Parts: sequence; structure tokens; C-alpha cells
Amino acid sequence: MKPRKELYREIKSLKISLVQISKEKGMNHPHTIQASQKLDRLINEYMNLTQK
Repeated sequence: MKPRKELYREIKSLKISLVQISKEKGMNHPHTIQASQKLDRLINEYMNLTQK
């Protein structure tokens, strides 16, 4: 499992990327969906770390 600070940085970066991808390709494009799912996984992992 990654350290909390590293996860937080990845989440921030991926949020920015997700916005850019969705602007360029649209909300229903596979790349947008893939980035969104990855962001969901990272947020879940971060939440699990912070709730312990």
C-alpha cells in the first residue's frame, strides 16, 4: 500500500488529468471512464488509510 501523501498527490494529479481528458474526448470516452475508475480506486485506498 502506498503512503498517504503519495496517494494524495496522485489523486490531485489524476483529477486534473481527468478534467482535461473529459474536455478533449468527452465524458463517455473509454479513456475518460478508465481515468475516472482509477481515480475512484485511489480515493477508496486513501479513505481506507485515513479511517484507520
